[in-house]
Amino acid sequence: MKYIHQVITVLAIACTHAHGSTDRPDMPLKNCPAPVQATINANASGGVVEEVDAISINGREIYIADVDLPGDLDLKIYVAGDGALVKTREDVPLEDTPITITQAVAKLGGTIDEVDKETRDKTVTWHLEIDRKGAPDLDVVVSAEGSIVSQTEDNDS
Repeated sequence: MKYIHQVITVLAIACTHAHGSTDRPDMPLKNCPAPVQATINANASGGVVEEVDAISINGREIYIADVDLPGDLDLKIYVAGDGALVKTREDVPLEDTPITITQAVAKLGGTIDEVDKETRDKTVTWHLEIDRKGAPDLDVVVSAEGSIVSQTEDNDS
């Protein structure tokens, strides 16, 4: 699961070069502005902050903290330069995924490989990767109520 998150991080940074730039290499939390540190600490869910990336997108500075959680789970915390929380994205074990979410994607076939819970403001969406034999994998976004928001074939698998 960590490999998938590393790939996603690399892709996010690569996409940033198209719309922004990486300001600084990975940094320790203590080198972030105080409001950013406070927000990351307040949202780290008891995990260990491993590193923070600072990027600029359309002139807006965003800090992305990688947090190791118990159970070999990861959490990413996205914070604006002024300390405002942008979003969090957390690994969720399949057994802890709400039944409404797993039922929503059951009709798509395949096996759920990865589940992430994304919280932006007070809106929660679930991001699932579904492995399918003989067909491209699916990346599916499901609302908290259980409706499919989007699904994309992952032809790189």
